[in-house]
Amino acid sequence: MSGAWHELEHAWHETNVVYCAVCGKLIPRRAWRFHGEAGDVVACGPSCEELYETYWRPTHGDAARAAGA
Repeated sequence: MSGAWHELEHAWHETNVVYCAVCGKLIPRRAWRFHGEAGDVVACGPSCEELYETYWRPTHGDAARAAGA
C-alpha cells in the first residue's frame, strides 16, 4: 500500500464534510490518502485502498472515478 494518514484540519464552525471516495463513509478526523491513476484519493483507511485497487479500478476504471460516476 502506498497511502498515508493525514489529519483533516477543520475550523469549529466549518460545515464542510469529507466522505471516503471508495465506500462513501464520513471521515471525521483522519483520512487515508493514496495516489490512484486519476489523482489523489481520499479514503477512510487502508482497507479502502485495497478495495480500490482490487475492485473499483479494475471494474470501473479511473476515468469513471474522475468523472464522479
